[in-house]
Amino acid sequence: MEDNNLKQLKQSIESLQSKNIDEYQESFEKVESEIVQQKVEVRNSLMPDNNQEDERIKDIANKLNEHIKTGFSEFEKVDEILNYLEPAFQRGKVDKAYGRALLLLVENTMIEQVKIHFEHSKDNARLMDFILDKLIELSAEIMPDNYTEILRLEKRFFELRYSEK
Repeated sequence: MEDNNLKQLKQSIESLQSKNIDEYQESFEKVESEIVQQKVEVRNSLMPDNNQEDERIKDIANKLNEHIKTGFSEFEKVDEILNYLEPAFQRGKVDKAYGRALLLLVENTMIEQVKIHFEHSKDNARLMDFILDKLIELSAEIMPDNYTEILRLEKRFFELRYSEK
């Protein structure tokens, strides 16, 4: 992805600065879709060409998905979920294949789960903030800079989405 795409994405996010999500739902959805599209482009360029490595990452991702589903189904409080998921992020720093699986294949699913998990948007916002901080931290260690920057922009997007105007 070129710097121009990042600049454009940043401008799109900042255009939401003073907008209320209830009144500008379509604008928020469009920007979120742009973020996802940018991440998909980078991800596609990073997926392994080797079938064996590709299968390995997909197997790890399946296990991670189950781990994450368990966290969301077993725990009721934000802190409990945070404590349950923390080891996955830490392991991703040590085991690069695990970290790549988390970022390349599981990250979007996790974000979608967070968006709908709690009744109160304040809890979703807190959980989203934690997860994106951890994804950014992990990405900074094992992914290209442009992917990490997209995650930072995504975090800014969710800060705006969950802010009360």
